[in-house]
Amino acid sequence: MVKIPDEVVDAINNEENPKILATVGADGAPHAIQAGSIRAPSNEMMIVGAILMKKSGKNLEAMKKGDKLASFLVLDGVKSYEVRCKVGDFVTSGPMFDAMSEKIKQMGLTLQGVWTFTPVEVFNQSASFEAGTKMA
Repeated sequence: MVKIPDEVVDAINNEENPKILATVGADGAPHAIQAGSIRAPSNEMMIVGAILMKKSGKNLEAMKKGDKLASFLVLDGVKSYEVRCKVGDFVTSGPMFDAMSEKIKQMGLTLQGVWTFTPVEVFNQSASFEAGTKMA
């Protein structure tokens, strides 16, 4: 486990920044979605709300049992960051679920659960000479 640098946490938690979750299917094919519910509640955890997840949810369930990592990409202007994570639990109750559920309800949607993730690697993927540099 690594700690996500503060600048990356700030970029992840900025609601204006686009965020992508990439998973891998049982057939080995990558699958990527944009998800506005991606957050980093701390430097040691990432989460995403399962709202309309169908294929991604199935992939995450299978990835949780194996060694495959999920990948998050957050865009912050010309800066971007990739956080590779181990898939954690699927939470359907408790404070984390309740807090996200309230925000999702305001958009007229229903939260099915919250996936948790443990960061393993963080990379700078900005449009600069630092692209590909490991940050943590």
